[in-house]
Amino acid sequence: MNQVKMKTLSLVCPSCGGNMELSADGKKAACPYCGHEMLIEKDESAKRLYERRIAKARAEEEIRDLQRNRQRKRRLRGWFIAFCVIAGICLIYALIPGSPMHELAFPRTTDPFTAVSLKFSGMSGEGRAELQISDRTAAEYADQSRFEVIPETGLYNGDTVTVKAKAPAGWRFEPAEKQFKVEGLTEWVTGTDQLEGDNLAAIHANTERLIREDWDDIVSSSLARDLTYTPYRMYLFISDEETSYEHNVLYDTYEVNVTRKDGTVFTGYEACRYTDLKIPADGVLTAGYGSLQGFNFGYTQGFSYAQSFSGWTDAAEMEANLRHVRDGYHLAD
Repeated sequence: MNQVKMKTLSLVCPSCGGNMELSADGKKAACPYCGHEMLIEKDESAKRLYERRIAKARAEEEIRDLQRNRQRKRRLRGWFIAFCVIAGICLIYALIPGSPMHELAFPRTTDPFTAVSLKFSGMSGEGRAELQISDRTAAEYADQSRFEVIPETGLYNGDTVTVKAKAPAGWRFEPAEKQFKVEGLTEWVTGTDQLEGDNLAAIHANTERLIREDWDDIVSSSLARDLTYTPYRMYLFISDEETSYEHNVLYDTYEVNVTRKDGTVFTGYEACRYTDLKIPADGVLTAGYGSLQGFNFGYTQGFSYAQSFSGWTDAAEMEANLRHVRDGYHLAD
């Protein structure tokens, strides 16, 4: 092989395809990547042998690629068949009534609130909501743990509470939540306008009973011949502190008229004290019933040295005294 033919010889490694390096004497070629060595014979037969090796290597690589592609296709076909089989089994189970797959695919629809209600208790402003389930026949969903009450505490009458329901497997809730209006919480009396009907009548009846008892001795004696009393005004004081001993104090005041034996009329004012007035869910007022308040004036009015009575002879003085003894409170009505 002449020099020109040597320069055109392609030195490509038949093992890895890298460019081979020619030795200094030109008799050997070595691959710097895989280490394959090859003798260089300067004749046409060596060139043909080299080209045959290259062609064989390329053919073998093409065969390996073809085999890998066939294996990949077989794996994909296997996965596809497995997927179709699993999907078919799931579909069959989904069509069988009562099976887990059927319940997932076709959940039963129900209203979870048909037997659910809320019970409200406590004072308005401090009220609490408690979930009530009246019918537990549907055990799958009639479980208190599946319901969330928002908010649950710190409630006022008139607030709105939302109950959210989480359906178990095989069920669908419609609706999934429901709102309830807070009502029936016990309320503090914050205005005299809340005292009406039987509640107001009960307060007046108690005050009048105490007035009669207070004046019974003098009215039944020879010093007087008649006693009349009429409601004068109500004074409602509210505590300025949330944790006070008495939340509110009510004075039910009356004008009392006593007709003396000589026909003259004595006029005085009585005040009966009530504390912690509140109206529970049944609407019947509860309160701490006290006694008649005021200064004794029986001696100064000449009825009897042995008798003394509560009350005031002047309405303005009564109001001033009531305001004074209620330090730490403000007059609401």
